[in-house]
Amino acid sequence: MLPTVKFFLIMLIFTLMASFFIVPTRTMPDHAIVLLDDQSHTYLSPACASREKKEYRVSRAAEARKLKYEPDQKCGGETGFTQDGRSITGNFLERMGMLPPLPSRWNPDGTWNW
Repeated sequence: MLPTVKFFLIMLIFTLMASFFIVPTRTMPDHAIVLLDDQSHTYLSPACASREKKEYRVSRAAEARKLKYEPDQKCGGETGFTQDGRSITGNFLERMGMLPPLPSRWNPDGTWNW
């Protein structure tokens, strides 16, 4: 086998293997419903806020971002408001019809899927 063909095959295998570990993250959409804590300038997910016994203001993620509120650390911080997507290979398989679409963490109306 020619050295360039071997090199190409090794690089192809390496790329395919690496693509299993590269997982993009989807951020919370602007229309997602969040609860604002105006005292601490943080926002919470509805499920996280149900554990607390405080009054929160219902809003959308776009307003929380506009006000420069931070995600509440008790709700997982920034990771509590993101969703891991599929790996590059998973996206390819989904586009080929071999995997079903990954359900979103947020519904079109802004409510959360748990």
